[in-house]
Amino acid sequence: MIRVRRVIYISKSRVGSDVAELDAIVARSTARNEAAGITGMLWSNDACFAQVLEGDHDAVGETVDRIRVDPRHFDVDIVSDRTIIHRVFGEWSMIRAIGKPETMAGTAFLVGFAMGERTASARQLYEILVESEGGG
Repeated sequence: MIRVRRVIYISKSRVGSDVAELDAIVARSTARNEAAGITGMLWSNDACFAQVLEGDHDAVGETVDRIRVDPRHFDVDIVSDRTIIHRVFGEWSMIRAIGKPETMAGTAFLVGFAMGERTASARQLYEILVESEGGG
């Protein structure tokens, strides 16, 4: 059985709703994540990001370290960092969730996760997910 690491984080955005910048983030992340064997999804609203990363323990850790110093956001808050049996976000190196049918299952999974956690970070995660699926 292969185990992988799943990190879920939220952060405050410095790019707001700049679609070109969001697309650039996804494009760069897709290339880096594909090379590292990482999969995941990105949600955003005008103020925050939420992201899931799944993959090799060290590769995910290196990605999180890079994310923490990325100037496009700040206040990175790790909501969950767990070892899992199988990927839920295993279809894409990175995709932006914006109400697309192919991202709905991942969003539903994460909404369920956020609703099951009893922390302020999980509540904020839930709010980001709901707002971003509205088209953000």
